[in-house]
Amino acid sequence: LNRMHLSRVIWKCRKGIREIDILLTRYTEKVYPTLTPQQQELYVEFIDLDTYEILDMLFNKKPYDKKYQEIVEALKSFN
Repeated sequence: LNRMHLSRVIWKCRKGIREIDILLTRYTEKVYPTLTPQQQELYVEFIDLDTYEILDMLFNKKPYDKKYQEIVEALKSFN
């Protein structure tokens, strides 16, 4: 995996809410490199979403696009 690419993805994890930033950054460092190219593409699309949209998905506040379900479940169970 291209390190420049990984660091760019980590940079995108800065959403302005500390807990979310930490969760996304740790997940990106540990799990992102192991994902398939298609999963990586979807994950980058996910972290590009609005911060509050991500928050809503992670805390079950509203329905969301099911294409993100695997990511959301993985993030919820990640620690």
